[in-house]
Amino acid sequence: MFRYIRKHPFKTFFFLVLFGITAVAILMSMIYFGAFGKLPTADYLKGLKNPVTSTIYASNKEPIGYYFLQNRSNVDSSQITSNLKNALVATEDTRFYDHGGVDYKSYARVFVKSIILGQNAGGGSTITQQVAKNLFGREKQFFLSTPINKIREVFIAKRLENIYDKDDILLLYFNTVSFGENTYGIEKAANRFFNKPPEELTLPESATLVGLLKAPTYYNPRTFPDRAEQRRNVVLSQMEKYGYLTAEEFAAAKAPLKIDYQTPKKSSSFSNYYKEYVAAEFQKWAEENPAPDGHTYSLEADGLSLYTTLNVDIQHYAELAIQRQIDQLQSLMDRYWSASTTEGGKEALLKKIEESMGVIQNMRKAGKTDAEINKFIQQKKERKYWVVGKGYEDQMQSLEDSITKSINRLHAGVLVMSSTSGRIMGYVGGIDYGFSQTDNIITPRQVGSTFKPITYLAALQTGQEPCTFYDNRLLTYSKFEDWRPRNADHSYGGSYSMHGALAGSINTVSVAIQMRTGTERVLEQAKKMGIETELPDVPSIVLGTADITLLEMVRAYASISNGGNKVKPFAIERIENEQGEVIYEAKPAYEGRVASYKNVKALQKMMEGVTQGGTGSRLAAYNIPFNIIGKTGTTQNNGDGWFIGASPELVVGAWVGTFDKRVQFSSTTMGSGANTALPMVASVFRDLSYWRRPILTNFEYEMDHFPCWPYSMLTAEEASPLALSDTTYRQYLKIRDSIRGAVVPIMEIENDSLAPLEQKLDSIAIDSTANPLKRTMPLSQE
Repeated sequence: MFRYIRKHPFKTFFFLVLFGITAVAILMSMIYFGAFGKLPTADYLKGLKNPVTSTIYASNKEPIGYYFLQNRSNVDSSQITSNLKNALVATEDTRFYDHGGVDYKSYARVFVKSIILGQNAGGGSTITQQVAKNLFGREKQFFLSTPINKIREVFIAKRLENIYDKDDILLLYFNTVSFGENTYGIEKAANRFFNKPPEELTLPESATLVGLLKAPTYYNPRTFPDRAEQRRNVVLSQMEKYGYLTAEEFAAAKAPLKIDYQTPKKSSSFSNYYKEYVAAEFQKWAEENPAPDGHTYSLEADGLSLYTTLNVDIQHYAELAIQRQIDQLQSLMDRYWSASTTEGGKEALLKKIEESMGVIQNMRKAGKTDAEINKFIQQKKERKYWVVGKGYEDQMQSLEDSITKSINRLHAGVLVMSSTSGRIMGYVGGIDYGFSQTDNIITPRQVGSTFKPITYLAALQTGQEPCTFYDNRLLTYSKFEDWRPRNADHSYGGSYSMHGALAGSINTVSVAIQMRTGTERVLEQAKKMGIETELPDVPSIVLGTADITLLEMVRAYASISNGGNKVKPFAIERIENEQGEVIYEAKPAYEGRVASYKNVKALQKMMEGVTQGGTGSRLAAYNIPFNIIGKTGTTQNNGDGWFIGASPELVVGAWVGTFDKRVQFSSTTMGSGANTALPMVASVFRDLSYWRRPILTNFEYEMDHFPCWPYSMLTAEEASPLALSDTTYRQYLKIRDSIRGAVVPIMEIENDSLAPLEQKLDSIAIDSTANPLKRTMPLSQE
């Protein structure tokens, strides 16, 4: 081959050029005909000048939100001054008024200088092509992403030029371009940086905002005023070069930069988490179901109506539950936070963070003493602090206070879903969308013992029974790097039945069940129940070491609560176009069974033991007149607290934790899922139980109790044959039921308040004087 090239260099060059041209032509044809995503049609592009917002509705047809074209507001052509237009054209596209959307001379310049000579000649995109990028973004392709996106923008730019005149294209540009700080459009930018509408911008101010477009973060006039002023002067120089300014005007405009920055006002919101989730679900549908004219439906421009599954009452219950609980938990965390995973504890952690701050490092470089630095750190002044439900408020804080409140801030998520259909009926993805946009419902977290029911169901599927006994032994698993799972109270001995071990969340027994069942079976069971996250193939999975989303866990529990049917969560019930025509309607599909009906009913009864005497027994304090089942979860060092509860109709799940995992509650009593997450779930179920026509019903079982002890002081081998024949235990159950059936007042938790030092958490507590086994089951690490 190389011999042929040396012998026929010109012919080889000709073939290479021909091959390159052919390849580019094929690629362009594929892009034009939609192989990498359909191009927007002319009819769709015509609607961009005045896009129609889409509306999202709750299940009662009440509007609960709107979708706009980015975070912007539109201005009309009268508000775009000649200074703005001239600054943009002189800087970004000097031949804007001469080309038809694509500047071939500019591409030639880029090819020669950037590719052949290796110089930085900038990009070749015109203003019209940038409008295409602003409106439709750039998608990552499996190869050649940049060329494909550039060619797409060329086709879209040509279509835009055929539809709009030049002033309209400039208007589209100024209404859609990003100025940084999540600010889109000239109106918001003019207000943010100069506190005035765009038509009142001066020449220097107009040049500053146009200059900002090159690199919005780098040239931000608030954070880098010197850079912004230098860039502004470059824009002014370009305007003079191309005849838009006289020398006198240019000199006068180079005055010192002055801004009137307006701090963005963040509004408190819970509903935006759901709005974003609906948008993601819509986008997935839209990509698979193009409009009749071929364009991909857009929430921001097509004027659609999305009718969702959200129940406004249930959403209200969930929002109140999360706000009340987080307010109280945060107060507790502020007093009792720790940093047990950091050597030296929280004092060392605070010191480490303080020393990493630029202001402290500069003080040390300036020769400040430790005493002076410490005085600066401890000096109190008004600082901004986000108050959930209200927004930023001024509070007297020292720098150390501010750091502490930042790292020990608790976050949470609550999800309510129909067990039978998968309809999402309540969705609160965080403590406040204005403060944190992280959606804790779809963000993977370590799940703790909420995973255990999946392992226990897999065990039941292999033929094990709720009355199968396991020794409560502290074992070392040499095949797994001498792993030694422990119970939280370090209490060992005796044996547990499977139902007793789940109720008490006994780690040693749960791991033994996992080993006997086989990790492969457990992972397969999780997949059947709707957990799509890739799970680690390790036996510690039973203790919840994997990161899984709250949405997936609630979906898995739905298959338990509905009797064994797999469901698919969804939020959009129906979509109508601008003319009111239905273009989509949800049809909940049967996705198969996750396990036998018998074994699922057995697991339901076992999970009832969790809430009626096990780690979730705090639920009883809420006087919910239905037999709610569920499971608590607490990860190591109290980093994450979980509780998922269920009736036959609904699953309610909650997660609570910090984002900074170096920070946690100082004790499991305070940081357990039973103390952090359970009250939110219980509050929602309690509110639901007040309905005149209750949505909830009771679980029904073939037996009132499992005919075996939850715990025995005997070994598993000794306990198994005796447990089923023990008449004393059965008599005890009858007596206990008769006492429970009597009218005995139960103290309700006032305002869901916390009583961490008084309540029994994450334990199954049977009164030792009333229990014929003379044994209180031990606290278990969740």
